[in-house]
Amino acid sequence: MSNVSLWMWLIGGVLMCAAELLAPGVFLLWIGFAAITVGLVQFLFPLPLEWSLILFGALAVVYAIVGRFVYGGLETKSGDVLHRRTDALIGRELTLVDAIVDGEGRAKVQDSVWRVTGPAAPAGARVRVVGVEPGGAVLRVEAV
Repeated sequence: MSNVSLWMWLIGGVLMCAAELLAPGVFLLWIGFAAITVGLVQFLFPLPLEWSLILFGALAVVYAIVGRFVYGGLETKSGDVLHRRTDALIGRELTLVDAIVDGEGRAKVQDSVWRVTGPAAPAGARVRVVGVEPGGAVLRVEAV
């Protein structure tokens, strides 16, 4: 029975890790790792089914927490500029393409033109980005 249990854990763990490739979300991966770990423990120390299930549950929770901590930390570091490009523009100085009239205008950002909001200013004036409107499509600016 222990030999069958060993292979069930290992195969189940590999299948869960493979399922993560089809439905990514980095959750099945940790459950799969927990199952593989239980299979390896079964290889070294044959455990009754009850203890295997308890070990599996505990490892799944621990691996999920550790995984969330590791991936959560990576997300905030790399996601700042890559996924929120407008935040990287805060503090940059731009040139207005169209005058800011009634609080709205347009400014050149590298090779594109962005909508801006701020105090009235003529076309060609230099402005500094001080924020981003919700949604990220409009920059808040002030005169330099």
